[in-house]
Amino acid sequence: MKILLMGEFSGFYLNLKQGLQELGAEVTLAANGDGWKQIPGADMPLFFTGKASAPVKIVKKLIEPVLQKRQFYGYDVVQLVNENIFRPYINSHMIRKIKQNSGALFVNVSGNCYSLYQAWRDKKLGYYTFDDNPEKYDAFVKGGLRRYMMRSTEEYVDTIADGIIPIMYEYAVGVRRRPNCRQTIPLPFNAEKTAYQINKQHGKLVFYHGILREKDKGTAFIREAFSIIQQKYPNDVEMLVCGSLPFQEYLEVLQKTNVLVDQCKEHCWGLNACYGMAQGKVVLGGASRSSLKEFGLEKSPVLHIGPNVEQIVRQIEYVLENRSKIEEWGWESRQFVETFHNHIRIAGQYMDVWKD
Repeated sequence: MKILLMGEFSGFYLNLKQGLQELGAEVTLAANGDGWKQIPGADMPLFFTGKASAPVKIVKKLIEPVLQKRQFYGYDVVQLVNENIFRPYINSHMIRKIKQNSGALFVNVSGNCYSLYQAWRDKKLGYYTFDDNPEKYDAFVKGGLRRYMMRSTEEYVDTIADGIIPIMYEYAVGVRRRPNCRQTIPLPFNAEKTAYQINKQHGKLVFYHGILREKDKGTAFIREAFSIIQQKYPNDVEMLVCGSLPFQEYLEVLQKTNVLVDQCKEHCWGLNACYGMAQGKVVLGGASRSSLKEFGLEKSPVLHIGPNVEQIVRQIEYVLENRSKIEEWGWESRQFVETFHNHIRIAGQYMDVWKD
């Protein structure tokens, strides 16, 4: 089977590519490293990323993909990491041409998308990263040609796709009633690429929150909870808050910590949490009952936190009260990633969907 994966999302397609290759598929990844994260593994770029003035970059991102679109033709399966792969003005044209010249087209529901915004707007999620964060959904509510194109091209791509596949609960809520929506498939993760280390304590227990997009991840809630804990337990904890690091630097900082506090405004854990669990860290993040039910799970090693300072403080204190279990919890985290997120198992689930 000849497969083209288009786009990247924190290493999602890098891990999926590796799993598919283990199953004998011929896989090409077209991506640009998910921006500043510099995720490796792409076999070809999606669009221009070189140095140039802003106007030249925009023109190149519009013209070069159209001129080079034939490189995306001829695959048995093309799968998009989300609907908006190219600039809005050319996206529908590009995806239509790719579908016409491929065996099948599938789309993951991931990242910032209109269907997710609609689910939040209609109060189907309870809370989400859009709360108090209008910049996050600005593209879906304001006027202007570019914003209209972003919404319309997403709906068009979902309509023509042979299947749309959510990656977690919150993404499934907005699309599950569509006739071409398939079962939610968890994120794949190749734990073999991440070294496990016993979660040893050396004096103070080290908590780490990596800033990515503060309003998206609920950093304000986490900062306040960290401040409360630091004042209450000055001799027991070290609280680290830093971020916007390239991928490799992020992993290096993570190695020095005991507990990763990922985010508190999403219902499910993502790949940041997977990297933490793979290293043997205790992870606090999204693991709501709804997200567990979506995956058919009774529990996960992720300790759930929401956008509530008192609740975050309680969960951190729970970890402190049970610090003798840190090493055990870290091993459970590693085992969970190796089994539930196993990249080969997840790749097999995708292949089953494509064959259907």
